[in-house]
Amino acid sequence: MTAGVLLLAVVLGGATRAGFLGDAVLQIITLPLLWLGLIGLIESRETSSVRWVLWGLAMVVALPLLQLVPLPPSIWASLPGRSAIVSTCELLGDPLPAFPLTVSPEATWMSALSLVPPIAIFLSVLTLGYEQRRRVSLVVIAVAVVSVFLGLLQVAGGPNSGLRFYTVTNTSEAVGFFANRNHFAALLYVAMLFCLCWLFGTAEALAEVRTEKFDSKTVTSFAVFAVALIVLLAGQLMARSRAGLLLSVVALLAGFIVVMSGRRARGQRYLSKFLLAAIAIVVAVCSPFALFRILDRFGAEAVSDARVAIVRNTISAAEAYMPFGSGLGTFVPVYQTFEKPSDIAVTYVNHAHNDLLELWVETGIPGLLLLSVCIVWLVRRGIAAWTAAETDDTRRIDRNLMRSAAVATGLLLAHSLVDYPLRTSANMAVFAFAAGLLVSPLRARRADRGMAAAKSRTVPRRSSRTPQPVRQRALWYADGEWPIDRN
Repeated sequence: MTAGVLLLAVVLGGATRAGFLGDAVLQIITLPLLWLGLIGLIESRETSSVRWVLWGLAMVVALPLLQLVPLPPSIWASLPGRSAIVSTCELLGDPLPAFPLTVSPEATWMSALSLVPPIAIFLSVLTLGYEQRRRVSLVVIAVAVVSVFLGLLQVAGGPNSGLRFYTVTNTSEAVGFFANRNHFAALLYVAMLFCLCWLFGTAEALAEVRTEKFDSKTVTSFAVFAVALIVLLAGQLMARSRAGLLLSVVALLAGFIVVMSGRRARGQRYLSKFLLAAIAIVVAVCSPFALFRILDRFGAEAVSDARVAIVRNTISAAEAYMPFGSGLGTFVPVYQTFEKPSDIAVTYVNHAHNDLLELWVETGIPGLLLLSVCIVWLVRRGIAAWTAAETDDTRRIDRNLMRSAAVATGLLLAHSLVDYPLRTSANMAVFAFAAGLLVSPLRARRADRGMAAAKSRTVPRRSSRTPQPVRQRALWYADGEWPIDRN
């Protein structure tokens, strides 16, 4: 169910603001997964290991709900930034009503509901085993590849293509299931990280086995992931997102470090040559079509960008609504009150293009403190994932996926400093999945305890003087081998 919800989140959650029909449908579909995730945590009886995580989620949910609690007029009227509401009531001759902290309760309600899918996915990932997590990561890769082909059809169809699902979108670019090319690019570099884990895992298997023992399934898997990586690289060039291109370079370098750590020299030479060949093929094929358009993105537009004015006005709005903010989801109406006439003719501003500043406007100091706690937790879990020792070959892909998830969360947070990829339900769901990978599966902990108990059992030794007939038992030993008679 987690894989299905994540798939629907990418397909339906590409809008740049809350309130779209796709978001509403996704939130309703996610409710059963949220319930199952909570039930799984309760039945695991191991919530003590993730206690602080659950407390953090509770504070995230409580923040918009507290902003919706009606306050007496004597309290909310004294808050910064509420003078316009007070003046309107006095002009109409109406008494001041009980009003919440947020200046737009409807927008805050929609922001609170948008937290349902990522929280449900995160909780469900905690209850999944390693094998199930691998399957969900395959869904991320698959939907990203499909998005690339959809983007290719969008570019071929032109600005009026019927495959563009949003009216306000980048009409000349590939956007996939998204409304914005930058958010499409964010999905691609996260999928590239997961794809590298699978590709190099299958490639190492091919490098270590003998030629006469090649497994057709392994060869097919290697070919599939190799093609998927090339498609994702080509899609990133086609999207023409400046931040996406730069962060994709970081993702490739970090992913290469992830999969090459602890590898044998033979496998390293084989895999590094393939990666360089794949990048060369993509650049050679796509450069005649995309190179000049990509360079144009880093040209005059990058210098004459209007985001400097947006940052200036956003900081003014944040200072005016200190210390509690204006309420989640209220950025647009609040920002418009601080917009200068010279800025209005430039563009319509629906976000600050900097989630740190936008969160400052909407939540004030409480939101920034909560964000700091979340970042500290992600950093600690990321360090733990990178320093975790490898136990055996069967867990190597799981270790690499955890490390790639740490890189993915860092890239998405860095991207949020120049854009707003996490304001979409799709990328927020992917971020929640990556964050869930940083926590060891609860089911795996129970299995590890059972295996440890099995290893601690003593097997009675047969006497060499009275040999007994060998009896095969339909039980595996703790080390995974059948009983062998040594006589």
